[in-house]
Amino acid sequence: MIYLSDNENTLIKHDFKEIFKNDELLCRYPCDNEYLLKQKLAQIHGVKEENITLGCGSSDIIQRVIIALYHKANARGKKLNLIVPMPTFDLVLSMAKALDIDIDYIYVDESFKLDINKIEPKKDTINLLYITNPNNPSARELSKEELDKLCSMCGGDFYMILDEAYAEYSDDFISIKKAHYDNIIITRTFSKIYALAGLRIGYAIAKSEFLSVIDKFIMLDNINAYGLFCALYVLDNDDLNMIKNLTRQNRLKIQKVFDDLNIDYIPSKVNFILHKIKDVKYRDFMLEQGVRVGRVINNFPLYNRIAVGNDTELEAFFKALQKAKNQGLV
Repeated sequence: MIYLSDNENTLIKHDFKEIFKNDELLCRYPCDNEYLLKQKLAQIHGVKEENITLGCGSSDIIQRVIIALYHKANARGKKLNLIVPMPTFDLVLSMAKALDIDIDYIYVDESFKLDINKIEPKKDTINLLYITNPNNPSARELSKEELDKLCSMCGGDFYMILDEAYAEYSDDFISIKKAHYDNIIITRTFSKIYALAGLRIGYAIAKSEFLSVIDKFIMLDNINAYGLFCALYVLDNDDLNMIKNLTRQNRLKIQKVFDDLNIDYIPSKVNFILHKIKDVKYRDFMLEQGVRVGRVINNFPLYNRIAVGNDTELEAFFKALQKAKNQGLV
C-alpha cells in the first residue's frame, strides 16, 4: 500500500543509529533533558525557554489548550465556543465534540478563500479560534493584514491557536512575532518537514502566563527520549532548503500530471496539493489500486488532497490516477 493521505515527509531518511544505540535512554525518564530542546527552540525563534512547551506531536498541545479553556469557562459559569474556518484539520473538531463544546463553522468560499470578517466572537462565552496557516487542506496562507486583524481580536475572553504545522515549507511565510501577544499560542511539529511523524514530537510558543494555564494539564514525560534527541539532531543537521527543493521538484511533477490530465488544483507551497475530482467514489477506487489518498473534505466532497511523496510513491499514484481518469472519476 502507498500512503499519500497524511502529508508525511518520505523524501528524506535520517541516520539515528548512534542515538538508538544508547541503551541509557531506555531506562531513564526524558524530563531531565527536555530543557535541551527548549533551549534550542528558544534560540531558533528568538524567545525564552519559558515561552516553549513540548508535546506528543502538536496535537497533544492543541488538546491541552482546549481542555484548559474548557475548564476555565466552566469555572466562570460560561461555555467555551470554538470558532473554526472550514475545512480544517479534523482532530480539533473531534476534541471539541467529545467535550460537547459549541462550534462555529466559518466556511471558505469556492476558491478556498477565508473571509476573516465573518469571524465574530460570541458574547458571554470564552471564544477559541483555531486557524491552520498554511491551511490544511487547501495550503492557502493568510496575508500579513489578515494575521494582524486576527491578532487584534485576541485578549480578554478571546483566544487563538495558530497551527503552523507546514510553515517551514514556505519560502516567504508570514508569521506573527512569537510570544508577544496575549491569548495566542503558535503550534509547530517535527512530523512534517523534519520527517519525524512516527516519533510524535511537537512544540508551541506563547506567553509564559498562557503556557502556565495549559500546562496544568500536561502529562508528565509526554515526549519520549528518542523523540527528544532525534528532534535535537534534525535541528542541528537537516538542510531545510534541500528538503524544500526536493518537495518542490516532486510537487511540480504532480502539477504537470494534473495539467496533462486536465485536473484542476489549488496552487501550493507545501508538501500536499488539493485537487478536484468528479466522483466521490474516487478515494475508494484509489484504495483498490493500492494508493491511499486524502480524506473526504468537509463540505467539499469533490476535492481530494494528495501528499507530495517520493518518486516510487508518485509513480504508483500516477498509474492509479490515470486509471481513475479513464473511469471518469477525475
